Amino acid sequence: MAALVASCNPGAGDEVADKDKATAPSDNITASPTTKTTGRVLGTAKSPLIQAFVPSVEAQKVVESARPLAELLRKRTGYFVKNMTATSYIAVVEALGQGHAHIAWLPPMAYVLARQRNGARVILKVVRHGQAVYHGIILVRKDSGINTLSDLKGRTFAFVEPASASGHLYPRALLMKNGIDPDRDLKRCIFSGSHDSAVLAVFNGSVDAAACYDDARTKLAKTMPELLSETKVLARTADIPSDNVVVSKDLPEAMVKKLTAALLAIAEDPQGKQVLLDLYEVEGLVPAKDSDYDTLREMAQVLGLDIEKQVRGED
Repeated sequence: MAALVASCNPGAGDEVADKDKATAPSDNITASPTTKTTGRVLGTAKSPLIQAFVPSVEAQKVVESARPLAELLRKRTGYFVKNMTATSYIAVVEALGQGHAHIAWLPPMAYVLARQRNGARVILKVVRHGQAVYHGIILVRKDSGINTLSDLKGRTFAFVEPASASGHLYPRALLMKNGIDPDRDLKRCIFSGSHDSAVLAVFNGSVDAAACYDDARTKLAKTMPELLSETKVLARTADIPSDNVVVSKDLPEAMVKKLTAALLAIAEDPQGKQVLLDLYEVEGLVPAKDSDYDTLREMAQVLGLDIEKQVRGED
């Protein structure tokens, strides 16, 4: 498991925690959101709320981008917030369960695991490209003679990569729910390595069908307009929920409400909008509930996925 890097507000140094488990930063921060151990009140300078991030880009960029968010939360709520950047999703999941993180920004599957293991609560989900959900699609050429999912039997197919939600997992579940086992019923399956490559494989006739995000053709069509006229969407997956903001199970409800309101306000403020955009390319935030992630649970059940192994990056 990767190490945790605790980043204080400007002026404080970074710390590296034990690489084998998610431990609390070592400056006497409370180890429990209910403060039963120390009797301290959370959100103070001596016992700040811990906000955890996982870098989807270089860690230092996340550290720097997260600082102004902690400052904005302080201004709107009065709570002191300390940022912690981890290099693995599982480290954040464990930190939430151990009381070493109180707020976390997570991808969908990591949230589902955090909910399952330690009762973490989702409060918000992110908006990108104007939506808080997205979809996978299955593309075919218009002249392929493929008009229904059942027509894919005996055909060749391109997924994107094994861990891709829109380019593999959700489309595979869609096929299986419609009676098509990709390993048995398709003539040949490949992983193209990228969404663009999957689209081009269909367009060029290298495969009969491909999975990708909706609509991966748009960018390519700027230089290849015929791509849109010569291919079609055969099917769309269920909603794929977006990344989210979660809080630990025992964080007091009054604090949860205040943090939720503050983050929603930050997402509407010009300065806050830029902070979120710089952090994770987030365009906005909207309220979320646990049932928003039921499609992910269903997908995992259909495919027989072990969610914890997926989050850990294991086979």
